[in-house]
Amino acid sequence: MLAEYFKNFEKKILKTTKSAKAEPVKKAAGKTRDTAKIKPAKQSSSSTIDLNALKEQVNSIVPSYLIVDSIRPIDSSGFSPEGADLVAFKGYCRDIMKLMGGYVPCELVYGTFHIVGELDRNTLHEVLNRIISVKKLNMFAQEDTGDEKKHIPSFIIATGMSYTFMELKNDIINYYMSKGIDYSQEMDLLAVLGRGIIVKNWREKRNFIAIESKNDTCMWFCILMNEYLDIDEKSSMDLRKYIKNDTVYKEY
Repeated sequence: MLAEYFKNFEKKILKTTKSAKAEPVKKAAGKTRDTAKIKPAKQSSSSTIDLNALKEQVNSIVPSYLIVDSIRPIDSSGFSPEGADLVAFKGYCRDIMKLMGGYVPCELVYGTFHIVGELDRNTLHEVLNRIISVKKLNMFAQEDTGDEKKHIPSFIIATGMSYTFMELKNDIINYYMSKGIDYSQEMDLLAVLGRGIIVKNWREKRNFIAIESKNDTCMWFCILMNEYLDIDEKSSMDLRKYIKNDTVYKEY
């Protein structure tokens, strides 16, 4: 049943672009350029993720109390990182985005999505750095009360990779170790379409599990994604923290 539902999931979120690669012109002996035969250009194609299609598909399968949209999160200090392509958030009220000037408060954020094309060392490090930035939300915005800071899961979707899974795991770990990144800022779930997934192993520090799920990659990605998102937690949203106005009102 589930496998059938996700059979065309990947096709729905991908768009293929074709580009012409011109063949070099060889001048035939005794002929001018105009009369020489020119080979037709070769067509090459590449796939990219259609963000709107992805948003539509993900909105269909996340818990019903969540909304997935292209919106930037913000904390009460005004910090608003640009690294997330899509954000899953709880609808606090119908006009929450209007209230917040187009942003969504980080207290309402349940997860972030980060889209990348072909994974190589450069694109991997770039997307990991984007996640680190997003995971700093609310880090310095509230007083230290001793309470554990809210964990915002991060999900990466890539169209392909130049790695083997062992190389990819090692490069992820080496990046975090070389930069001295805190465990709380590591990525949670990565899907390489048609190849497999990498999941953060929370039982051990700095450990990841790779699964070559191949054609079932989208299915397992969505199942694990929902396990992160489907958390029954009470919102501690306080709009007062977002009011940046020093006006002193009369009090009676």
